Amino acid sequence: MSSEHKSSYKLPSQAELIREAFAGDDVQEEFSKDKEEIMNEENPEPEKPVQLPGWGQWTRVQKKKGLPSWVVEEHENAKRKRDEALRKRKDAHLKHVIISEKLDKKVSDVCCMIHQASFSAVSC
Repeated sequence: MSSEHKSSYKLPSQAELIREAFAGDDVQEEFSKDKEEIMNEENPEPEKPVQLPGWGQWTRVQKKKGLPSWVVEEHENAKRKRDEALRKRKDAHLKHVIISEKLDKKVSDVCCMIHQASFSAVSC
């Protein structure tokens, strides 16, 4: 064997191996869609304001002047509150993590009962 025919096989990096293993799957995109759906379930997007039925609609004043300012402000405040809630989430800056912020009443009741039982046992 001559040194000229030696194969120059290079070990692939971890990122290359993962890319090859999941070549047909778009796992990251699916995960980001799932995370977005969960965030929308926990903090739903506010409904768009619609024209209000009433006198303004009969005379077509709403079409000329637009929606009342209080309706538009209310919608903007709801959007602002939703954006704040999304920014304050524990997993807001974590790209590959979903942290559920739902409160489960059943679990909290059990935890309280366990805490009360341990407290009463200590005080006896």
